Amino acid sequence: MDLRAYLDRIGYGGDTTPTLETLRAMHRAHFYNVPFENLDIARGVRVSVSDESVLFDKVVRRRRGGFCLELTGLFARALREIGFSVEVIGARVLMNGFLSQNMSHMISIVHLDEPWIADVGFGGRIVEPLRFNERGEQIFGHRRYVVANDGDHYLVTCDEAANPPPMTYVFTLQPRAFYEFDNVCDWLQTSPDSRFTQGDVASLATPDGRTTLAGRTLITTSSDTRDERELTSEEEKARILRERFGVDLEAR
Repeated sequence: MDLRAYLDRIGYGGDTTPTLETLRAMHRAHFYNVPFENLDIARGVRVSVSDESVLFDKVVRRRRGGFCLELTGLFARALREIGFSVEVIGARVLMNGFLSQNMSHMISIVHLDEPWIADVGFGGRIVEPLRFNERGEQIFGHRRYVVANDGDHYLVTCDEAANPPPMTYVFTLQPRAFYEFDNVCDWLQTSPDSRFTQGDVASLATPDGRTTLAGRTLITTSSDTRDERELTSEEEKARILRERFGVDLEAR
């Protein structure tokens, strides 16, 4: 990996010693600079999780975002390149009382003096690494997180005032290789039952909220306000993607 190019992409210019301070700073840089988005799916462009060169070209060289498997997959590779000890874990998202497909979400466990959950792909909801062993609330501004435990299963709940309702995912501690996500990655981008085939979504966090594009609806939220407006054309949509998300779908 061209680590310097990756760090430039996420807007990080600090120390690369594998410490907690570096992990936190890189996680926050990614949170504010790389959008969560599924824009390739409706355009018939295949998404890959196990091919690092494809991920790197998309996110770094073409300055795009991606969904969880792409973003966390590339972030985990960058951490390993730096020298962090990283395990990749498959998770399932709890939505409307139902669990998503097995391994349809990806997180990383980073081992320092204690284990930390690094997750840059959960819809852009987790601003900093979470203490794996902490069972109380972990609070960053208006964003609140809880890591809970039920036997062999662990749950992470994200409660963001700017983007309700809270969201939860579930996982065990079984480490995975990237190729093990290939089947579910194919399902996520082809099945009519996948939430990622239901239309374009792009979301990028701001210090007090987030900007989201869902289809042609532009949603801007802060900790206490929410504004929605319908875009009038595909040309306006392309302009908003460039100006608000840094995404140019014509870039090669």
